[in-house]
Parts: sequence; structure tokens; C-alpha cells
Amino acid sequence: MARIALDARPLMKTQRTGVENVGWQYLKLLMQMPGQHAYYFYFTEPPKPDELPSFIHWRSYQWRAWLRLVVPFWLLLDRIDLVHFYQSYIPPLLRWVKAKKVVTVCDIMWLEDIFLIDAPSRRFILKGVLPSLRSRTDHYISISEATKTDLIEKLEISPERISVVLPYADEKWHPRANAKEALREIYGIDGNFLLFVGTAKPNKNIGRLLDAFSRLNKKHPDAQLIIAGFVLPFWDETRRILTGEPRVRWLQFVPEEHLPLLYSACTAFVSPSLNEGFGLPLLEAMACGAAVIAGNTGAQPEVVGDAGLLVNPYDLDAIVQAMEALWTDSAFRENLRRRALERAKTFTPQQTLQQLLEAYDKALR
Repeated sequence: MARIALDARPLMKTQRTGVENVGWQYLKLLMQMPGQHAYYFYFTEPPKPDELPSFIHWRSYQWRAWLRLVVPFWLLLDRIDLVHFYQSYIPPLLRWVKAKKVVTVCDIMWLEDIFLIDAPSRRFILKGVLPSLRSRTDHYISISEATKTDLIEKLEISPERISVVLPYADEKWHPRANAKEALREIYGIDGNFLLFVGTAKPNKNIGRLLDAFSRLNKKHPDAQLIIAGFVLPFWDETRRILTGEPRVRWLQFVPEEHLPLLYSACTAFVSPSLNEGFGLPLLEAMACGAAVIAGNTGAQPEVVGDAGLLVNPYDLDAIVQAMEALWTDSAFRENLRRRALERAKTFTPQQTLQQLLEAYDKALR
């Protein structure tokens, strides 16, 4: 039995990004596994007494240098064999800690164009994440085969040091029969709509998404596009959401319990990203029975398979044609809905947990 510590902050967040949602999934699965290893969860904010099972050891401390100074001390105090960070960052002091260092890598697409990253995060990427990936990490948990390939080809990481642990479709993601009525009451949304969920930034192809919808809307004046999620206002294309576009409505951050309603009610989920390390909203939408449009790059084909429309994200005409097909062809749309539901069922928590435990065993060896 090994002593395994995890950065458990995603458990305490109510508004999580995709990276944090992946970390949350891993933590929740380990909370169901007493006996195999001894788990230590490290927090900044203390959990409530009933939030953790009794076999989980935990520590919390709210301080500015929590990650750089406090966590290394805890690892020594708890005699940790392996520490797993949900982000791709390892504090420099951990060089002198014997524990195996494991990070989750959601993507490294910023290596292609660092300006896809917002300015506040750019320094952290270059000064923290990149050195961590190159010289401080013992084992890498990739959330897709595409990201694993990127680690091998772009950072020259040995394949033996990488484990693929796929996210899964949680049980809360399922079709909701009363979705349209509920959305009318909660958000005042009437009629059919296309949906985008995620943090709006350049790799999400926001500019072409808005341009494609504008062309669809000229032909179909009743069409509307709903955008749910954070909008980073550092680029011209994302600022278009903030300033407003015809028939485009930004709901800002949507509570997690409302997302299944949006996925279930949408005419199509549209996310033709330039690249994705996985694309968790794609899987969530499919599990709720949405017909999806995604890019044919990165990990998106791994997630969608033949259960959605994969388009060249750089081809505006292709995006428009996919939108048109799903907006106008109800039989085609329903066929994709059925296939999406079946595809989503192949991403299971049992598979994720097995892959995660195998990754830990591999790292410890």
C-alpha cells in the first residue's frame, strides 16, 4: 500500500473549468476506493465533516505560498510515496522530495502559439508549467491519446512515462424530458437554439463560430445561439460576445445543474475547436443526447467518433454547412442524437478509475 497525496482543491470549487472538472472526477473516484492505497487530500479551504469518507486523510491551510512551501512540507511530514497535481505544475522545492511526481496534462496546445493563452496566464505557463513538464515530472497522466502524442512529439517525453486516463460521462449527464419548459422558466429561452459551452478563448474558434452562425441566421432568422461559460476578453473575437451579436445570447457562467437542460434542449451542440486535449463538454452534451458539431483536430475525433459531425475548424463553409444540416434535417439530427447517447456510454467511471490506478502503479514502479 502506497501513500498517495493529491491536490484536492477542485473538490471545493463550485465554478470549475475543464481542467478542474477532470481533477474533480479523479478525486471523486478515489473517494470510493478504500484499502488499495492510503490517500491524502490537500486543501486550502477545509472540507465539511461529511464531505470526505473516513479513510481519506486530509490537511488544509490558507496561505499565499500554500503550493510552493506548505505542500512540500506536508509531503515530508506524511511520508508520501506519490503526489498527483491536477495541473501541469510542480513547485521547484519538490525537486528534493523523494515522492514520485505525477501531473495531469489536459493539453499542450499553447506550445504551438503561446498567444492563445491570455496574458495573465502566459508567465505562469512559461516560467512554471513548461519547466515542470520538462524537468520536474516523473509520470504524466494524459487525458487523451492526442495529448499523449503531443507530449511525445513536442516535448520528447518517453511513452513509458505517460499513461492515458480518459474522463467519463458522470451519471448527472442524461437527457431531461422537461428541458425546454425548464429553460423557458429559468432563462426565458424560447424556440430552437444552437449551443456552445466552455471558456471562450481563441482555441475554441469563437470568431468562426460567430461568423458561421451569422450566415445561418441570415438564412434562418429564427435561429439563435446560446453561449454558456466564461468569456476571456483578451482577444477581438471573444470580445464580440461581450459587445453583443444579433441573435447570440451569453448566459455567462451557468450552474452545473442547469447544463443538462441546455444540452438536452439544444438543436445542436456546436464546438468546432481548433484543438482540444479532450473536450469534456462534447462528452457531456452527447450523454444528454445532443447532436454535436466538433472540429476534426486534436482529441475531438476520439471523443465524438462517428456519433457527430466532425468538420475542418479552419473551413468556415464547412461549419456553416454542418449547422445548416442539423438545423433543417430533423431525421438526421435524431439519428445523431441516438448515436451520441450510445457513444457516451463507452466513457465509464469504471474505466477511468482502472486507468488511474494503473497509472499510479506504473509511476510507483
